[in-house]
Amino acid sequence: MFELLMSLYLYSYEAYRTQLLINYATLSARAHNINEEKLKDLIACESRWREDAQGDYRSETGEFMANGLLQWWRPSFNAYAKQFNFKGKYEDPFAQIDLAVLTIKNYGWKNWYNCAKKIKIL
Repeated sequence: MFELLMSLYLYSYEAYRTQLLINYATLSARAHNINEEKLKDLIACESRWREDAQGDYRSETGEFMANGLLQWWRPSFNAYAKQFNFKGKYEDPFAQIDLAVLTIKNYGWKNWYNCAKKIKIL
């Protein structure tokens, strides 16, 4: 695995970073007994593994409500972070994965309803 990561890093930092996130999501899912393929499919659906992904645009305010790998809305991220006493930062893709895994483990996939239906998790 190390050789793959190094060759990706030398070829493309973006590909390297994406592979790191995929590996992290896989290990996080395994650690919490969540289906790793479903988690990876969810992230691919929500953001295509783009850390800068934005969604749920509000024309009346001109802002995107959902941001990052898991397309968290900041109020939802903050509420679940408080509930789980989670200290990760909203902008951090690894923290988005960690909080999503905790949320899925405790409440299921419903927070990502549209993508969960699209990829047949719900």
